[in-house]
Amino acid sequence: NVVDRANYELVYSAPLAPETSLEDIYARFNIDHPKDFKGHSLSVSDVVVLHQDGQDAAHFVDSVGFREVPEFLQEQKQLTPDDLETGETVKTPRGTFHVTAMSREQIEAAGYGFHHQSDDGKYLIMGNGTRAFAVAAEQAQRDNPLKTAEQTTEQNGNMIDGIINNTPTVDELEAKVKAGEQISLVDLANAVKADKERGKGAKPEKKPSIRAQLRADKEKAQKKNAKQKSQDLERS
Repeated sequence: NVVDRANYELVYSAPLAPETSLEDIYARFNIDHPKDFKGHSLSVSDVVVLHQDGQDAAHFVDSVGFREVPEFLQEQKQLTPDDLETGETVKTPRGTFHVTAMSREQIEAAGYGFHHQSDDGKYLIMGNGTRAFAVAAEQAQRDNPLKTAEQTTEQNGNMIDGIINNTPTVDELEAKVKAGEQISLVDLANAVKADKERGKGAKPEKKPSIRAQLRADKEKAQKKNAKQKSQDLERS
């Protein structure tokens, strides 16, 4: 699978000591975090970019270690509204506009600003002074994926440059265990911490006390006996 840089963002950078290995970095960001590092521990699906001897190298953390992902550092073509035209048009009192599948954030990054909104509120008309396109008003909510990043660095000197964290939830890890897969204690600890930070902490379902269970069983038995007696009377 291609590791898309668009899903990652810089959150940490630091000088890289000579002879530092990827294993050293993994151990440090799992066991002995730098004091100024606020991200999650380094784990699967994170990316680390090293700048050494004037060269950059990106490394993806998978289940067995690191693998180099050169595509992560490739320059991406700047999208334009024309590239993602849907073939539809939107009419407003100010004209007819071609619809693009770009989100508001994407078209703003391409140099377009808000001009006006369609009468039904479904489309935003975005212009750059010479051209204008329509984007879905709710596009940003629909197509804005959660981007979680843990580390990347500037490209001057020897630097660590990029760890992205897609920490699984506790439920996802439990599902893996039930499916026969192995998980690490580090991943489990990260998942517990991440769930708390996400505010997931739903209150566990309170189990009935032993007395309450016995009382319920007794009532169930009494109802069953009463029903049986009623059936016996009907047959006699």
